[in-house]
Amino acid sequence: MTMDQEQQPPSIQARVAPVQAWEPPHYVKSLSLAIPAVLLGFQISGWVFAILAVQQGRTDFRSQYTAGYMMRTRNAHRIYDYGAQLFFQNQLVVARDLALPFDHLSYEALLFVPFSYMPFKAAYFAMVAFNLALLALSVRLMRRWTTSLDGVYQWQSTVMAFTFLPTALALMQGQDSILLLSCLTGAFLALEGGREFVAGVLVSLGLFKFQIVLPIALLFFLWRRWRFAAGFSLSAAGLVASSVALIGLDAAKSYFRLLFSMSVGLSSSVDQSRLGTPPAIMPNLRGLVFGLLNNRVPMAWIQAMILVLSAICLVATFIGGSKTRKGNSLLIAMLAGTAVSYHFHLHDMTILLLPILVWLDQCIRAVPHGDSHERRVALWAALLFTFPVIFCFSPSHFYLTVLVILGLLFVVLWWKQSEVNIGTGVGGARPEATGSIIAGGTF
Repeated sequence: MTMDQEQQPPSIQARVAPVQAWEPPHYVKSLSLAIPAVLLGFQISGWVFAILAVQQGRTDFRSQYTAGYMMRTRNAHRIYDYGAQLFFQNQLVVARDLALPFDHLSYEALLFVPFSYMPFKAAYFAMVAFNLALLALSVRLMRRWTTSLDGVYQWQSTVMAFTFLPTALALMQGQDSILLLSCLTGAFLALEGGREFVAGVLVSLGLFKFQIVLPIALLFFLWRRWRFAAGFSLSAAGLVASSVALIGLDAAKSYFRLLFSMSVGLSSSVDQSRLGTPPAIMPNLRGLVFGLLNNRVPMAWIQAMILVLSAICLVATFIGGSKTRKGNSLLIAMLAGTAVSYHFHLHDMTILLLPILVWLDQCIRAVPHGDSHERRVALWAALLFTFPVIFCFSPSHFYLTVLVILGLLFVVLWWKQSEVNIGTGVGGARPEATGSIIAGGTF
């Protein structure tokens, strides 16, 4: 050690010291190969059924493709009319008894206008290619924060991203969940670079799934992250105004009636089937309460319990994450946002790739070292990565997945709160975690 190094404070020495090579335990290496391989096996069989579903016009892309066509052919004012959606879907795709409603803000339909120039099957595969490109971009943007994972096996994080079951379902269904992942990944990078206003704008672009994005924005507002809140608010106002301008006030009212029917009017299985939103398959608090109590207590009690549990989750996240900074604050808000979101499906869990990969990378080196906050975070993140496989065996009990989401959320809050309490290092990092944090980027 040189005299200059001897004069540096210990915390500075820890940050400038070279990171020692990490040799993962054999069981970590084995699981890193086995779990993605098993998930890939489920995906192969899933794609067989997906191709059949495309032939029969039963993919979620049916509604988005039709919305793009209606936007292009000056039928935007009818985009939320159920009868019009059924007519155009039967004309453009395959005739079916029920329509698959388009229930996103109308500005998103502009994205699907170029796809509407192609026949449905060609447009579907073009959407798959588009989603693959977005997923590859998202993984590339995360690369700085996945160096420890990629130290287990080269491209480990990429393999995990492409074998995550929610990602596969988003690809199969032609869903827009990967687009939301890209927006949130960009916001994560912006926060890491101190550009909170830009991060707010990027999060607002995901308002086509406002049930997830609005709780995230609410938490940042409660945390008094004013630059983020300003970027989100200004951009969101523009997107909402544009959506109303595209379809007109009457159609906007129809949209609110559609949302109300999907949120409150799902007391019968017929309504759930018609609107394609059975709550019991949602991995959120609404799905948990509905799955456990439906047909046992009045619907008003179920709604009240969902509201109370969601409020408790948001308050706990607000308190526990109030001192968290940079990208970690977004990852925490994302977990809380998914738990309290009113509509959340398996393919929507694609966005959880970001917290899973980043926190697993940060904490994986602590796995062999007994009891620690980092070890618990790594184990819960790994469990959340694998848990969606239960959908293949018992979709009616998929609501139990929210317990794993909440488990990861609260062990992370405990972890971050302990760092604040002991006041260690630059950025609140625990001393024993310094090596993995340096290797994984910055926090």
